[in-house]
Amino acid sequence: MIKCNVTTCGVITSSAEEKTSKEGEKFISFSMVVPFEGKDGTVKEQYISVSAPGDAQSAANYSAGRRVTVSGVLHIRKHDSSTYLNLRTDSNIEFNESTTPDRLVGSMEFRGKISKKGIKDFNSKKGKSMQSFSAFSSDKNGENYEFTWVSFINLSPIHEEYLAADKYVEVHGDLQLNVFKGELQLECKVKSIAPWELNKTAEANAEQQPS
Repeated sequence: MIKCNVTTCGVITSSAEEKTSKEGEKFISFSMVVPFEGKDGTVKEQYISVSAPGDAQSAANYSAGRRVTVSGVLHIRKHDSSTYLNLRTDSNIEFNESTTPDRLVGSMEFRGKISKKGIKDFNSKKGKSMQSFSAFSSDKNGENYEFTWVSFINLSPIHEEYLAADKYVEVHGDLQLNVFKGELQLECKVKSIAPWELNKTAEANAEQQPS
């Protein structure tokens, strides 16, 4: 599970439409795009699916080409090897001038499994002790599992039994998005780490391993 509280600014790419939830409640849905540039100079235009309270009348305000800022809960998951970002907001959506910079910032809540490579302890260029590790969250898609990887940097190293290869953890921190060779990379600057106590359903999913 990867859930983030974010604020993002970008351009609407498909005009809003009225939809109805399974509970019979009306809402509006549209897509927006936010470009990210990686340290290697490559750029990724990331599309975000947005849902918000509203109906056909309010949907008319959110037409393609308008620049908006949206704050809400972002869910990140893989499907057919592509990364999908779905943003739900209950806040007012702000309209912006064309000069307002693109951005996506916020915090991450992650539950998943640390990779087999485990934890790497190292020192920064200034000699500060740090840790890095990768972990994945798994989602079931039909009979198959999709795996979303996140790279973590921990500026306050800890050495606990639960922080090791193949252990399940819950991590909270600052969401950071990067691009490498044109592909979106999920990163997180750690604020807290705790063991993740699995229920039976979660355990069945988490036991699946990326190939």
